[in-house]
Amino acid sequence: MASPSTPPRPRSRTPSADIRSALLVAATQLLRREGPDALAVRRIAAEANVAPMAVYNHFDGKHGIIEALWVAGFERLRSTLDDLRQIEDPLLAMAEGLRAYRRLALDDPMTYRLMFQNAIPGFVPSAEAAWTAALAFQALVASVARAREAGALPIEDDIQVAQVMWAAIHGWVALELDGLIFLGDPEAGATAMISSLIEGFRNHRP
Repeated sequence: MASPSTPPRPRSRTPSADIRSALLVAATQLLRREGPDALAVRRIAAEANVAPMAVYNHFDGKHGIIEALWVAGFERLRSTLDDLRQIEDPLLAMAEGLRAYRRLALDDPMTYRLMFQNAIPGFVPSAEAAWTAALAFQALVASVARAREAGALPIEDDIQVAQVMWAAIHGWVALELDGLIFLGDPEAGATAMISSLIEGFRNHRP
């Protein structure tokens, strides 16, 4: 008597969240290793070892995955700035926030260029994605407000001060990434610039 055949085991499917995560990791690695020109659908899919259609299924194409990288960069910046609330001295926290901004840029220059320097012509983040940049800026505004409320900064407009600080550190980082800081020790120069900036606001008289 023939034994009953064993029914085939159902094929397991990779969870959707895992595929999405794999695509983001692959795109991040390509961006860091080869720059924004490497962010083609087929290249990302091959790096993640999935079919190209997965990029469309999970991100609606190349624009969607680029936007996800853009958002992740600003979320990382916001998280870094938020963590500095643990520093008791509000002026020290502000200075460390600007130094942390520079470190993020130097540690991941390709993502920084994607976020701030129009590295992919034609890419425009959606309004929802752009809100993550606004939240990162609000974290800096909160840092300024904390210093003002503690009496460490004699200022009236938190947003104005935060915008000047962001512009200053962004300008420094952009020059540094382009090799246009003509100092023997760029880190010492950045530290001196940050100190001068905060000292200027600390001594401001409205």
